[in-house]
Amino acid sequence: MRRSSKQVSSLNPAPVFMAAMLGMAALSQLKLQLFETGSTIEKAKEVKKWYVDSYDYAKRGAILDRSGKPLAQDATAYELSVNYAKMPKSNGLAIALSEATGIPAYAFLDRETGSRTWEDPLTPVQQKRIRAIQKDWNADGISIAPKMQRIYPLGLYASSLIGLERKEDGKEVKSGFESSYDKMLTGVDGLQRGLKDKNGQFLPLRSFEPEQVRVDGKTITTTIDSQIQYVAAKAIKEAVISNKADSGCVVVVHPVTGEILAMASWPAPDPAESGRSPFEGKNPNYKDALEPGSIFKIFTVAKAYDAGVINRNSITNFNLTLNIPKDKPIHCDKAHGAHGAVDPVNAIAQSCNVAAAQWSMKVGRDNYFDYLTDLGFTQKSSLGMDGSPLSGEVKNNLKKARWGALRQLAEWGFGQSLNLTPVTIAGAFATIANGGNRVPLTLVKAVDGKKVPQRLPHRVLKKESADFALECMQAVMEKGPGSKLGIAGYEFGGKTGTAQRMRGSDKKGYVSNFIGIVPAREPEAVILVMVDNPKAGKKYGAEVAGPVFKQVAQNVIETLGLRPTLAPGQLQSAKKADAISD
Repeated sequence: MRRSSKQVSSLNPAPVFMAAMLGMAALSQLKLQLFETGSTIEKAKEVKKWYVDSYDYAKRGAILDRSGKPLAQDATAYELSVNYAKMPKSNGLAIALSEATGIPAYAFLDRETGSRTWEDPLTPVQQKRIRAIQKDWNADGISIAPKMQRIYPLGLYASSLIGLERKEDGKEVKSGFESSYDKMLTGVDGLQRGLKDKNGQFLPLRSFEPEQVRVDGKTITTTIDSQIQYVAAKAIKEAVISNKADSGCVVVVHPVTGEILAMASWPAPDPAESGRSPFEGKNPNYKDALEPGSIFKIFTVAKAYDAGVINRNSITNFNLTLNIPKDKPIHCDKAHGAHGAVDPVNAIAQSCNVAAAQWSMKVGRDNYFDYLTDLGFTQKSSLGMDGSPLSGEVKNNLKKARWGALRQLAEWGFGQSLNLTPVTIAGAFATIANGGNRVPLTLVKAVDGKKVPQRLPHRVLKKESADFALECMQAVMEKGPGSKLGIAGYEFGGKTGTAQRMRGSDKKGYVSNFIGIVPAREPEAVILVMVDNPKAGKKYGAEVAGPVFKQVAQNVIETLGLRPTLAPGQLQSAKKADAISD
């Protein structure tokens, strides 16, 4: 008996206990699966409903000028939302919220159910005041979420280029740079699961890893100089308004690098004002094609010299008209008569249509067209970072006519029968200023601090041909219509233009133009000004677009620190022109 008792008392109770527990667990699991599945799911849902997803909104990438000054950037603001079913119905609470936000008090009381979000952003100060009101009133149903607000330091003086990014009527509106580089500027919002306390504060749960880590948009550094951009925009605005023009634009290009230092236009939308302007996103620099007029004669004389069909001593007696069979005659400005016997430099200084027409015909249609193609006039200017066009960029209108080919060639010589975007024209003049070497234009200098590779240049003209064209442009500033636009101590190259404005088959008004090279020797900037359809009485490029050039040139000299090329106080002009002619 003792032996039997001893054997029983020596049994280990742990395995028996574990077996019993496992059996109970199995019975519990069987009961859960067979009889209590529905109630368990409901309990899980009850717990899960307290979980909320919080979005960590990504910052949109900043757009900077060449020195790092912001042209567009995000600033932290806040978005107010209310859940009417949860928010206390109290006049006092509504008044307190109204005083903090500027929203009418009735807007917090006019509904019993549903929710509402106000798009107008709240400042950090307003956000703190609302948090205090929530605590004082122990108010549920009020939430504030961070929201990025886009600000534009240069306002309307850069808006036609940088564009806008904002919500209007619940829809996102983008234009300009904001549209062209939207994918690059847009980041990825972060997502985190957590809880909310009774005051609406989000409490992240450590047990949940973020489903998406926030990735901010890329920062784009442009080639734009803020100071030159501001002065150019202000000057063209004044010119458009004072001349009662439809629009106007200015492009400033560094000829060696192809970097665009300024691209301004007017009218332009004001980013500080809500509501869309009819001109929103309409930048004529690359979204409109205009007839260049007499400024185009510089390209013609350069090519004629390059092809050897003229030299600097070529003398021709240019009569008032040039008769081309079966077409009306080509003539120079009737108000100033025929130019008589002149060499190429003086023909440009006096802006002789007949001379330019004869030069282009001597070059020949195919050769001249190939040359214009090399200058970029048969395609879009492709200002995008990788050589792609910007959003809304239009193609130049230059095609060989099936009939009247000789007439078209003659008119090409002095800038008619073709429509070109201003920025393409500026880029072609940069080729002249860069010794005949064409450098593709660019607006982006770096992305997230990484420099964008410069596209390869190619030669269009021999250097001596480009230099001869610059010599002709200097003559315009010395004894032609540009003589009144000089700045003491500096030599410029320039050319005026007054083109008939074509709309379909009708001639309606003029396009007044001026192109300038600053300085004429070892150029640092090409400045193009175009004013579309001035209606206040003036039409010539020197008197409408010329003053804009002079203002911008003065600022370019100061901003880039350009040294004088003449003796102190000496003007480039050798003599004043008796009359303004384009």
